[in-house]
Amino acid sequence: MDPCRSWGVLALLCLLVPGGHPVPCRVSISPEEPTVEFGASLLLNCTSSCRNHSRLNWEVPITKVVTRGPTWVSLSIPSVTDWTLKLQCFGVFGEQRHIATTTLRAYRFSPPQIYLEGDTVAGKETRVTCNASAQVSPADPPNLILTLRGGGLPPSTHRGPSVGLGFTAQPEQHGQEVTCEAALRLGHRTVNASATVTLWVWAAPHDVRVWAPRTVFTAGANLTVTCRAEGNPPPQLRWELPTNASLELWDGGTTVIIPAAQRAHGGTYRCLAENRYGAGAASVDILFQGSSRSPLIPVAVTLAALTVLAILAGSWWLYHARGWKPMPD
Repeated sequence: MDPCRSWGVLALLCLLVPGGHPVPCRVSISPEEPTVEFGASLLLNCTSSCRNHSRLNWEVPITKVVTRGPTWVSLSIPSVTDWTLKLQCFGVFGEQRHIATTTLRAYRFSPPQIYLEGDTVAGKETRVTCNASAQVSPADPPNLILTLRGGGLPPSTHRGPSVGLGFTAQPEQHGQEVTCEAALRLGHRTVNASATVTLWVWAAPHDVRVWAPRTVFTAGANLTVTCRAEGNPPPQLRWELPTNASLELWDGGTTVIIPAAQRAHGGTYRCLAENRYGAGAASVDILFQGSSRSPLIPVAVTLAALTVLAILAGSWWLYHARGWKPMPD
């Protein structure tokens, strides 16, 4: 005899698929693999595939709070205080009974934290470390995976509560972000958390440059020499100069201006850049090109030279043209 006919009303007890074969009524739990933070609340739902159930309920080893609907019954747990908990939902459909089971898993998960060992100084070895902690059961180790990435560093992944990476800091890494990603795997579900830190790379003075619009000057010209340097913190500048006479400093000491420079201002202009992580220096040579104070001097020199040349030319002509010879002594 057709089992659906033996039950009286086909639609009340089973569903038909093509061909007229009965499909039993079933119950299902959502979410299928419930996970929740230890001490937090949780809401689960048990759903029936048929509307005609005579019973639809939860079987759990804790005090339950349920809410019902036409084809569902929900279970509310105000505070999960068990690491693992077996849960059952059942439905009774005439003589048929179906049970769905699942295991509730609780966890504790502390977000990752990133640490840098001391000051990060350009050109020196340093280390970044990320730590995180998780607990899923007193008897089971957590399936925790940590990954460090960013900041111009190669990614580093480690299974466990800590991951570290050593590197030589570079000035261009200053201001870049390093992220630690933590993934706690709970069955088919993964709980994720992350933390980010900004690299602050200290650097000794570097790329120290000294220049002047011109390196050869004449007396009375204005002389300007400028110094620039990179570093973190910004380096302090000081000058070693041929002379301090008639000296002016501009732009916080980066530029030396000498109005109406004289011969004494020629020489080496050396700029020293310093901060607490080191020092650097650069220099430029400024040459003095002398000039006469009176324009008559070069004229007189020129006339004297022309006079000598004229005398020599006349003597040569007399010697060859008239046989003139100088008188012997």
